[in-house]
Formats: sequence, C-alpha cells, structure tokens
Amino acid sequence: MLNPIHMKKIFISLFASVLLLSGCKELIEIEMPNAKPILVVEGEVTTEMDSSFVRLTLSTNYYQSEAVPIVQTADVTVNGVPFIYVPSLQKYKPATGFVGKTDSVYQISINYENKLYTGETILYPMFRVDSFFQIWKEASGPLQAGYSLSYAAFDSRPIPRYTAFIQGYFDTIVQKDSIPGNTIVFNNEITPANRPYSFEIPFARFNTGDIYFATFRSIDIKMRDFLAAYGSQNPNIPGPFQVPPANLPTNISGGAVGYFVGYDVKRFRYAFK
Repeated sequence: MLNPIHMKKIFISLFASVLLLSGCKELIEIEMPNAKPILVVEGEVTTEMDSSFVRLTLSTNYYQSEAVPIVQTADVTVNGVPFIYVPSLQKYKPATGFVGKTDSVYQISINYENKLYTGETILYPMFRVDSFFQIWKEASGPLQAGYSLSYAAFDSRPIPRYTAFIQGYFDTIVQKDSIPGNTIVFNNEITPANRPYSFEIPFARFNTGDIYFATFRSIDIKMRDFLAAYGSQNPNIPGPFQVPPANLPTNISGGAVGYFVGYDVKRFRYAFK
C-alpha cells in the first residue's frame, strides 16, 4: 500500500505532465486539394405557364465562402426549344407562353465549354384534387381543439406514381406565405385507386381566419430518389446523428450533378371559416 508521501509525489508528477501536454500546441495546416468545378444543373419543366427554367452553376470548394459561380454562356435546349439566359433571374428561360404538357418526355441538352450534358424526365399528370373541407374536432392527445382539414381526391393513375407535396400557411404578421416544413414525397400505392376518397392533413388543427395553402407536384421515380437522398443529407439533426456527406443521385449525364424534372403542378389555398 502506498504511503501518503508516495501518493503526493505521483499526483505532482501527473499534474506536471498534464501542464506540459496542454502547453505544447502546434498549428498544423492541412492543404485541401481544390477539385475542378463541376456543372450543377437545376432544371424544371412545369404545366404552369412561364414557370419552366434551367439554372446552371459551378460547384465550389466546401470551405469557400464566396458566392456560387453562375454559368451564363451555355447553350441550353429542352426538346429542341432554346432556353435563353435572363440576367435579372440568373436562369435560362424559354420564350413567353411556354407550358409543359403531361404524359410527355422532355430531354435537356446543355453545351458548355465544348462539353455536352444531357438529361431526360417524364412529366406525369397529377392526381385530381376536387376540394378541401374543414371539420371541428375536440382536443385529442397533443392536438388542441380546432378544425381539421381534409381534401377530396380521385386518382386513376397507374401504380406507382409519385407526388411531391409542400404545405404552409399565410402569416398575417408579415403578410406573406410561410413554408415551415420540407417537401413530403408519397406515392399512390397508399391511397384508394379509381374511386373518390378523402385524406386528412395529419397532426394539424386550425382556427377560424387561418389561411392554409398546399402545392402538389407530380414527379418521376428519378426525382423521387433525388428528393429522398437530399432529405437524408439535410435531416436537421445536429452532431453525430447527421448523415455523412455524399453525392446525390442525378439524371444528368456527361459529368454534371443536379436534376432535370417535369412537374404537373396543382396549387390550393383554403381560408377557414
């Protein structure tokens, strides 16, 4: 058994070692190789007039704080229709009046610095949403008393077909639409086929005067995969529970990243009475 004198010497020795280790600090600089910039594509063809666009940027170093470089000099066509760069929007746009058509295949062609990038998407039709309706409900579990909101719909599309759903509300304080959540992706394997049905917006209660809005967009399976991967990369979970960074899937060939998608868009706004 150690006597108190020996224990004191050991403690002093350990304390001195900690001081020496904490006092020795050396700045080590690690050079991170700068990869060659990659073309990043954001392309959409929609059934809303004049909303189709293509946005081209270049990838940057992970640690770079400068603005993302905008590509302005590419030749862009969709099914042979020229998309011209509009400086005020920093996007490539077709001529006024362009509208995407459902059940159509769209192909994008991008020529940038003598390199060709291509992609393809199918613009599927959205299912039919006939109306929204409210029902008063008493408090239940974590939900306070208030109005539930449901929509009446009919879906005759083949299975599976995918929908990207975004919802929000009109903020009366700032007088603008607010979108608090992420895009929800679902398919028509979980809803009745070829007959009317209603679906209640889950985990939500509303009051008289509230204004709710929802946007439905049909998407193909490649965009479904992109959104699923993007959601896993942005889980809003801090620390060690985050998903390690990885390249997202893309339907652009030629070495670019990003997406090219066709949307049949349906928008709805409902004011609670």
